[in-house]
Amino acid sequence: MSELVIERVINSLVGGVEVIAGDAGLLQVNLFGKNSISAAIDSDADNNHPQALQIARQALQEIKEYLDKKRTIFHVLVDWSQITSFQKKVLEAACAIPFGEVRTYGQLAQQLGIPSASRAVGGALARNPMPIIIPCHRVVASNGNLTGFSAADGIQTKQWLLELEGRKIVSQKLV
Repeated sequence: MSELVIERVINSLVGGVEVIAGDAGLLQVNLFGKNSISAAIDSDADNNHPQALQIARQALQEIKEYLDKKRTIFHVLVDWSQITSFQKKVLEAACAIPFGEVRTYGQLAQQLGIPSASRAVGGALARNPMPIIIPCHRVVASNGNLTGFSAADGIQTKQWLLELEGRKIVSQKLV
């Protein structure tokens, strides 16, 4: 496994954001919620791993641009090595959902050729290690309800991200 570099940015529009990268790509994005403790940028970066540091900084920059409505697509290198093959297929399908659009769990299951696997799709999305970069917030229930979001502040963060992308939501349901 490659060396890890951790970079933190606190006080984004969704609260604290932490990214973890290795030399092979981004491994994790952690959202700490709007009530996270305020702090300056805190880097656990090791200058002996410039590739990992560059990936971590790129991820943070792209997340900032997304939250400032200046980015709709992410280009940071992702390290898929810690993700199962099924979860990778689900997460890649989520990555293909365009900015401002949504899909249902059932639609993703159908797209993957396993129409009866909407719960398994939901489970794979619930373990998404890179929310925002891998836009699992763009997946909703078949009735439009916002269900499940494992990042801090849960459904509220999911709603906020969808509203950032121009979706209208009332009572935690797409309208």
